[in-house]
Amino acid sequence: MYLSATLLISLAATALARPQDAVPAAAAGSKKNVYLATCTSRGLLDSDTLSAVIYYNGPARTGLSPTDVGTVSEPAKKWDGATRRTDLSAGRFTSKIAEGADTLTKSQLAGTATLGSEEFVCFVDGTSTFRFSGGLLGLGTTNCKADFWCASVEVGN
Repeated sequence: MYLSATLLISLAATALARPQDAVPAAAAGSKKNVYLATCTSRGLLDSDTLSAVIYYNGPARTGLSPTDVGTVSEPAKKWDGATRRTDLSAGRFTSKIAEGADTLTKSQLAGTATLGSEEFVCFVDGTSTFRFSGGLLGLGTTNCKADFWCASVEVGN
């Protein structure tokens, strides 16, 4: 898994992020949840953007840390109209978000994804937020907003 130096320092100094918004009921019921997010890292002297995958091996709930976070690109790139990939602890994650999906309204179908051999379906999000803080002397902060949310299509245990 590749993480930028800014994000890595933030993660090393504190617990992983927790969703800041009320999590939709569907996310609480999905076996696995992945958020495709655009993040801004602010340090003492600089500010960077990145595209990140925030993965929960289980339901995503406020107050629950993600299982893993993977950087897709730095600086951030649009998710729609492209195939994006990153490696997570659970395997290779690949998203395919339809061209123009960024113009759809919340909860509309936006594309598909895979994590290893497991299939996901992705929807427009635009409201879920995550905050990573800490870093050297506690001065670094990374704020992420989920552009899309992907839910596992598998059911059961």
